[in-house]
Amino acid sequence: MHLVSRCERPGIAVSPFVTLQGAYRGSVCVESCRTDMLNSSGRVREILTDTKDILQKIRDEGINRGASFVEVRLNERESTSIALQDGQADKLFQSSSTGLGVRVLVEGSWGFASANGLDLTQGLSVLDEAVAGARATRAGRAHEACVAEVAAVQDSRRTPFEIDPRSVPLSRKMDKLQALDSAGLAKGQGKLVNRVVSYGDGYQRETVCNSFGSFIESEYVRTSATATLFAQDGDVRQRGYTRKAALAGYELLDTLEPADFSEEAAEKAVDLLSARKAPSGKFPVIFHPSITGLLTHEALGHNAEADHIVTGTSILEGRQGDQVASPLITIVDDATLPGLWGSYFYDSEGTQAQRRVLIEDGRLVGFMHNLETAAKMGVAPNGSGRAQDYHYRPLVRMSNTFILPGETKLADMLKDIDLGVYLTGGHWGYVFCERGQFTCHAGGGWIIRNGELAEPIRDVSVAGLTLETLANVDAISDEFEMTMPGMCGKCGQGMPVNAGGPHVRVKELVVGGQQSV
Repeated sequence: MHLVSRCERPGIAVSPFVTLQGAYRGSVCVESCRTDMLNSSGRVREILTDTKDILQKIRDEGINRGASFVEVRLNERESTSIALQDGQADKLFQSSSTGLGVRVLVEGSWGFASANGLDLTQGLSVLDEAVAGARATRAGRAHEACVAEVAAVQDSRRTPFEIDPRSVPLSRKMDKLQALDSAGLAKGQGKLVNRVVSYGDGYQRETVCNSFGSFIESEYVRTSATATLFAQDGDVRQRGYTRKAALAGYELLDTLEPADFSEEAAEKAVDLLSARKAPSGKFPVIFHPSITGLLTHEALGHNAEADHIVTGTSILEGRQGDQVASPLITIVDDATLPGLWGSYFYDSEGTQAQRRVLIEDGRLVGFMHNLETAAKMGVAPNGSGRAQDYHYRPLVRMSNTFILPGETKLADMLKDIDLGVYLTGGHWGYVFCERGQFTCHAGGGWIIRNGELAEPIRDVSVAGLTLETLANVDAISDEFEMTMPGMCGKCGQGMPVNAGGPHVRVKELVVGGQQSV
């Protein structure tokens, strides 16, 4: 799944915000690298003590230089990725990086700079660049920047997991992937023409030290596995896709069964070969939970990011308190759900993660905020300021976004439709926030005839106007799934997110296909 937000102007910040490209010295990517800091518990504590001292000295110096707000963020990462293509090792990559990002607010202007490594002298140099950048933009700024103050927090949190993926030999990971790939191939009825089975794990420690007095260490371990299998029959070529990803250790791959992964992807690809082309036109449409998640993320989620609100690039600007959707709809973005791919403990600004209700019974009740948007809109921050790593400043981002389930059975949702479309297998989506338009592409689906699922379809997309579509929802199922872990892109930064919900029925929606019914 690829989730993409259209960001037409570079930098969606709500005030002048300088990023000093010259300060970007890059992350270190090396083969088979493991550092003493991550392998020796005694050394870890020693280094963390030194780290706190360094970060606090940089912060204090920023205050001494006239900054009204200082944020020093340390990011340490290790990652491994493996890809098999047609049963052969195609890519193997291991990386390790450490770096500092320093953000300051000086006389109403932002400055930001970053560098790899952790050293006091270098950190003070990065601070110099950030302060200089803030002062350089004062004359040309359109609005004065500000931040909402939050209570100081001292905390250290870690992802619970059973098996540290960094302790697992590459050979064991490769053997597991090859077993999963072989199972998928066997399930493909001789029709699979290309197979890509991949694995990734990542360790991240994000340390935030700011002028509110907060010092927060958050450690995350994420693991994922993806199967993308292509089947072909004559000129027809179709894709089956399955992805498993969580805040978890290697146990995610260790316990993964082929039936729930590669075999499932093979079956999807082969079954789509015999499906008919999708019809085109306007139809009643029922979304599978994967499509519901895609719609929720794309059509509503990005519009509810408060940086879009304050810059006037969201269709929800000025609508808080209004009825913007069907009374059946309640939409939530929740970063606190244990183990989900998009969850976290604190955001990159040091604000604790929260459950954020965006729409309640169809009424717009809230937005996702960082420190600045909260100050500008006169509300409390709710932990939505996330940065990909030390190279980047925090932006308002989603986490796990979903529609709450209703009370209707899927069978009852189907029986009221004489002719319609049931969409399954969400693949990707796109949104134009300012225009209120969205597109969602489904892996497949079914024609609904006389209240029942009839013939399967393939190559189908839906498009519409966000608020019109949400208002036209007339039924929501009691079933619920949260199985759309992916990476959401915004202004050059990718962040782990998840999405889901129940089955959702829309009275009428434009379906893009190649045939008539």
